[in-house]
Amino acid sequence: MVGKKQLYTILQMIALAVLLVTNGFILNFILNIDYGKSKDKCNIDLKECQTSSNQSFFGFDPSNFQVNLSKISAGQSLSGVFAQYNIPKAISDKVIKSLGEFIHLNNVKAGKTIGFVGANLCMYPDYFIYEIDQSKYLVSELRGDLCVRVHERFKEYKREHAAGIIESSLWNALQNQDISLDLIDQMEDALSSSVDFHHVQKGNEFKLIFDKLYIDGKPTQTNDLIAAYFETDNKQHYSFSYTVNNKKGFYDMKGSPMKSKFLKAPVRFSRISSGFNLKRFHPILKYSRPHLGTDYAAPYGTPIMSVGSGTVEAASYTGGNGNFVKIRHDKIYETQYLHMSKFANGIHRGASVSQGQIIGYVGSTGLASGPHVCFRFWKNGQQVNHLRLIFPTPDPLPPGQIQDYFKHRDDIVKVFESIQFNTALNRKPNS
Repeated sequence: MVGKKQLYTILQMIALAVLLVTNGFILNFILNIDYGKSKDKCNIDLKECQTSSNQSFFGFDPSNFQVNLSKISAGQSLSGVFAQYNIPKAISDKVIKSLGEFIHLNNVKAGKTIGFVGANLCMYPDYFIYEIDQSKYLVSELRGDLCVRVHERFKEYKREHAAGIIESSLWNALQNQDISLDLIDQMEDALSSSVDFHHVQKGNEFKLIFDKLYIDGKPTQTNDLIAAYFETDNKQHYSFSYTVNNKKGFYDMKGSPMKSKFLKAPVRFSRISSGFNLKRFHPILKYSRPHLGTDYAAPYGTPIMSVGSGTVEAASYTGGNGNFVKIRHDKIYETQYLHMSKFANGIHRGASVSQGQIIGYVGSTGLASGPHVCFRFWKNGQQVNHLRLIFPTPDPLPPGQIQDYFKHRDDIVKVFESIQFNTALNRKPNS
């Protein structure tokens, strides 16, 4: 028979063995968490990992996970980022290779949001996050199959409008309505052939109808302009978006395209510092001489656009003009752009350019007292004031579409009529 002492020893050994086996299973579970060895688990919704928390970061509940978000720094590589979190090189190499199927690894831009997510602070993270843009992001596993998934946020457009009366400047009026630069550019494009935004005055009115993009219920700065209205000197300007042959364009009240032969100005929303004047006093030479162009003052580096399609006749430098570009548009019209800081890529003699194409950047080369572009316009070889020119109206919509367009136009006009100036700053003055 086994004595009590021997029995006690045997029980101790059994208990120790059970403890060792149990600890082994626990340790194995911690070090080798199975995040899915089948490809089906690559499609698991991250919301399964969440609790009832109302706040989550890229689908992860911070009450369950440690989420560390940061921005890519200039010159920083993904491999360097992974190394900072002590992720084994074999794993980081595989993950980065998989990410290359969704993003251009050679063009990882500074400022992009990235993140690492972990459930155990004593170990390297379990997931890597890369935000592609405001509407979608990547989540990669750092264990198991190292699956990479694309997650798209919920997107929807909501119809909105803005209105205002200019009290000091158009720019201030637009900012007071919290209108994004994206929408301002669209408004200028929609009305560029009928409204000179560099000569708007106090009391001018504007109204905009647009679809604003919301992502996960939050407003973004992305908008799609539906229609624009501008009143200058008791003249009403309308521009309505309309799609023809799957191509969106803007049209006026009669159904004629708003896109004219030439833009009103070669730069967006700068200010005119000196107009067309045959006896202008030159600020540097200190005597009067003809100024046969229009100066648009703007910060250094502001893009300069070609006001129309054509062929570059010259992209050169002279002492007075500085860096300049001259473009022939047809047998009648030419334009010239002076004092550039530099030319845009591909701009040289003989190059073809399209309307709105960037041809250079604002500077102060040559005889210039500050950064601006001197814009000159030729008609039949003679310099003229382009602001006074009237160009032929483009052909209207085809007869088969005009009635449908008129119905669309009338519906939008009713919306414009319902828009009120309801803020203190932009309230319409009493007549």
